[in-house]
Amino acid sequence: MGNLRVVVLATLLSLIPAASGRAGVSKRQKGDGTVEFTNGSRGGSGAFWYRERTNGIMEFTNLHPVGSKWKVLFRTGPGKASSVRGTTDRIGASDRSAGRFSRFDDHIRDQQMLYGIPPSLARAVIRSESDFDPHVVSSAGAMGLMQLMPGTARDMGVTDAFDPRQNIMGGCRYLQILARKYCRTPASGRPGVLFHCSAEENIKVISGYHAGPGAVDKYGGMPPYQTTREYVATVLARFERNVSDEGAQDLSAFDESQGSL
Repeated sequence: MGNLRVVVLATLLSLIPAASGRAGVSKRQKGDGTVEFTNGSRGGSGAFWYRERTNGIMEFTNLHPVGSKWKVLFRTGPGKASSVRGTTDRIGASDRSAGRFSRFDDHIRDQQMLYGIPPSLARAVIRSESDFDPHVVSSAGAMGLMQLMPGTARDMGVTDAFDPRQNIMGGCRYLQILARKYCRTPASGRPGVLFHCSAEENIKVISGYHAGPGAVDKYGGMPPYQTTREYVATVLARFERNVSDEGAQDLSAFDESQGSL
């Protein structure tokens, strides 16, 4: 597949006049040694495309394709939602050790004291975002354990997105901000808890983390991006499994008095 991509992109480049070459050509080498070249921007086209060649080989791209017989495989969203975790990463997860799942437990517990995010949810997000590898970089430019976009990292006070503690603190702070925005269901019978997240509000929080609150507000809930829908379903399934395995608290409890912006 990697060699095929080289042939396809090199063919496209040969059709571009030399005068337009100032746009630049980017190069990267994958873990298996395959070298890929493209003159396209790093941003996607809002969709993943595919076509089948006459020899039966399937081609896939997230850049707006040139040529005929391309079909939309699925639609993507803006920002982080434009990438497919583990498939299009610039730097993919490579840590396969069992120890990675508990390596950051201290940071995950500490963030709960500051931001009130259940550890079971933080772990579900980290597993879905980076598979507990702090070096992952997505095709959209999201970085680290909780895959912070550069702008989000700056807003959350993160100076090094590849530092596990900073990344977890920044990601959980962002989750807290989203919970404060969307979790408006009054709580009752829970001392110190002002609001709790309904099932629908849970979905808004997780959707906002993936596609941004602007997309959630635009559609009044989970955006219609396949990447985001799959992400939300994956995070919720892992969160529920973590709650069951760990006997942890659930996301419905959101203490607005905990933490600070």
